[in-house]
Amino acid sequence: MVVKKTSNPEDDDSTHSGLTCKERLHFYEKIFSTLNAIVFVFDLNHYQMLWVNHAFKKILGYNNSTDKIPEDVLLDIYHPDDRDLMAEMKKYFKKNKKGTYTAIFKFRNHKGKYIWLCSAANVFRRNADDSVFEMVGVSINFSNEISYGKNLKVVSREQLKQSNKPIIEQLTKRERELTRYYANGYKTRDIAEMLDLSFHTVNNHRKNIMKKLGLHSIAGLVNFAVEHGLNE
Repeated sequence: MVVKKTSNPEDDDSTHSGLTCKERLHFYEKIFSTLNAIVFVFDLNHYQMLWVNHAFKKILGYNNSTDKIPEDVLLDIYHPDDRDLMAEMKKYFKKNKKGTYTAIFKFRNHKGKYIWLCSAANVFRRNADDSVFEMVGVSINFSNEISYGKNLKVVSREQLKQSNKPIIEQLTKRERELTRYYANGYKTRDIAEMLDLSFHTVNNHRKNIMKKLGLHSIAGLVNFAVEHGLNE
């Protein structure tokens, strides 16, 4: 007679696997709930929050809703200066499938106060035809006091240089030279004498420089030059 062994759940590999999976899920959920940063998965085409951790409610005061958000309602939560962010993000991800979109912007919390957020997001999933895609990202409250901020100015300056690099590269070698003189306090007439150029020539160069950089005053030119290291 063959005795059929009764299955013991504790000896079942699938049960062990199930418990391991649950333990891992609990571990990850604990991390996401502890982290003071918003972690999210968002459908960028349908404006639907597919998943978000508890920090979304903790930082912004909104419920962890998975309902579709009308575009006009979503854009209204962004500061008026940042309402082109979603369009820029969609455009970026269409061109950079594996890129990381990073942005600092102002977002209105449930009390109506705008707070600064710094977000980094990547494409999480796409359809075969790339028509619909989801993104996964992290947002931190940039309005909080920064405990170690000695490099903040350096980072901001480097980012500013990088963003304006295409504009700066439009300047000719002579225009860069004149920009350096203006940034160091020299007047148009002084620069003309030093470089053996006519006042009219130097003045025309100044106008072209300011037009290329989108500036409207010498003070603005000086500030721009110092911020971008063009005064050295």
